[in-house]
Amino acid sequence: MDTTVEDICRWVEEWAPSDWAEEGDRVGLQFGSRRARVRHLGLALELSPAVAQWVQQEGIDLLLTHHPVFFHPLRRLCAEDPWEGLLLALVRQGLTVVSYHTNLDVAPGGVTEVLAEGLGLEVKEALRPGRAGDPRVGLGRMAEAPEPVPVTRLARRLAALVKAPVFITDHEEKLVRLVALCAGSGADLLPEVLQKGAEVYITGDVKHHAARAAEVAGLTLVVSDHYALENYFWRGLASKIAQQFPQIQVSYFPGRSPLRLLNEEVP
Repeated sequence: MDTTVEDICRWVEEWAPSDWAEEGDRVGLQFGSRRARVRHLGLALELSPAVAQWVQQEGIDLLLTHHPVFFHPLRRLCAEDPWEGLLLALVRQGLTVVSYHTNLDVAPGGVTEVLAEGLGLEVKEALRPGRAGDPRVGLGRMAEAPEPVPVTRLARRLAALVKAPVFITDHEEKLVRLVALCAGSGADLLPEVLQKGAEVYITGDVKHHAARAAEVAGLTLVVSDHYALENYFWRGLASKIAQQFPQIQVSYFPGRSPLRLLNEEVP
């Protein structure tokens, strides 16, 4: 029996319903057809020129992304525009693109929860509960280490897990046990982090003044790359889908952050 885009969508939405997405988040079908047959499914954190080239080379007919293609409505599709031209080429190719964003962020077993478990932490509840009436559904996670752990050890564990540089706000070592996390961009959850008494907050995309505010409040920040923090979950999701749908080919695009660390090889 053929596998369709609808089959893939239904499986994801069974545990991460689309209506759990944050208001204004454009999740679900981006373009193409939910009735289309799927022979080769590709997963990438987001659509980019490199991903578009990979899709064409690999013969992928369904692309599943975390970041929606249409964050902002388009007023046109002009072939001479780099982004719009890329989309036009993929539409003409017959590709279907589906994006699941904040519904995967808030779901039990979702993006932040998997990151916490990868760090050996026990998840307790969401930082900002959602509308589902379940304390495990919502943005961010509160978690607990099995025993107090040096914050630098936790930061090094994160760097090894997501394979990306990590920044830390404290200059002195301290033991922590109560950990808040939000994979991706989590600075707007700082009030909830402080309210719940977290000793350390693991997240990405933290601006200077937010870091200072955390420092004043006595909260340690462990900050890494947005792409890397979320991509850890995406790698695992590819394996889960391959197990669930063995009749189709499933490929994963590892990709990288648009930011690259300057190292000693660069003069």
